[in-house]
Amino acid sequence: MVLRKDSSLRRIWLIAGGPSTEFEVSLNSGRVVCEKISLHDKVVQPVGITRRGRWVISERVLQEGEARDWVGSFFRCVASDDSSLSGATVVEAAARMIDEHVDCAFLVLHGQFGEDGRVQGFLDTLGIPYTGSGLFASALAFDKARALQVLRGAGLRTPRGMCATAPTDASKIAATLHFPLFVKPVHGGSSVGMSFVSDPTALPSAIALALETDAHVLIEERVEGLEVSCGVIDRVRDSKIESLALPPTAIRPRQSSFFDYNAKYTPGGSEEITPAPLPAPMLERIRDCALRAHKALGCEGMSRSDFIIPEEGNGEPVILEVNTIPGMTSTSLLPQQAQAAGIDFSQLLDELIETALWCARQRRR
Repeated sequence: MVLRKDSSLRRIWLIAGGPSTEFEVSLNSGRVVCEKISLHDKVVQPVGITRRGRWVISERVLQEGEARDWVGSFFRCVASDDSSLSGATVVEAAARMIDEHVDCAFLVLHGQFGEDGRVQGFLDTLGIPYTGSGLFASALAFDKARALQVLRGAGLRTPRGMCATAPTDASKIAATLHFPLFVKPVHGGSSVGMSFVSDPTALPSAIALALETDAHVLIEERVEGLEVSCGVIDRVRDSKIESLALPPTAIRPRQSSFFDYNAKYTPGGSEEITPAPLPAPMLERIRDCALRAHKALGCEGMSRSDFIIPEEGNGEPVILEVNTIPGMTSTSLLPQQAQAAGIDFSQLLDELIETALWCARQRRR
């Protein structure tokens, strides 16, 4: 396909995939963004990174007035990761981005490699703006243990927890924390490698499972209560950034004991109510906590914080983690919350791009 020459159109690379345990989720997010993004002022080039780290740059671009029905097959091709699949090295991809004067990279990379700051640092060296948080905030939020330390320092309530590096740490943990426990990789998302443990004898195997995807494991006491998630987006208003906390979502898994991978990405796997059916003061408290977390970690563009509203005590929200690149699939929470705030999907994507370009200009000052 020939790209129409129009200097007024922004050139966007939509980057998804990567060598991560959340590879499929990322590709699905990429497909949905390609289907929803407005093209009146931009052209979008889908780019899929295979599990082997090859950058598959689509030969076709998305532009206004032309069909998008080929996007699904492109991402399925990337997902196949066939050894014969042609793809660029990261150095070749960098050269393409510079030669083609890419205005902004729209990142829908989840998990290791894409959400941990590595791609952000790579794009920083090329001088290419990108959506979402910068290198430091991305790396910090991706390390759940260190992020929770920062959040506690900002006055937010967090679960009691400990870290482990081997199954043999189980006895020390069992003697310190109160069961039941959640066991999860320190670095990762989408609840991959996560376990719910109510029996101390099952703790070593749960730690071993988490160690399959990470060298460090976080073990936390379960907080009984309602799981709630709250997104934050940054918008450019009057030549400055305005952070907006979106309506929180209440989450009730239908088949799982917690909001695991299947509950998150299987249609109907959980009941998600936006805004959450909570008193107005509590909704405002959750939004305030999400804003404080967003700012404490230095997030930019967007974030989504997950909380538990305890059944006991004063009901102060307990923050579990902060995601710097929330999912953008048809079942994802951030688009649902934006819609509840009167921001449709395509407008949300435009806001993220505008914020990315504004932040890049500020960094260059």
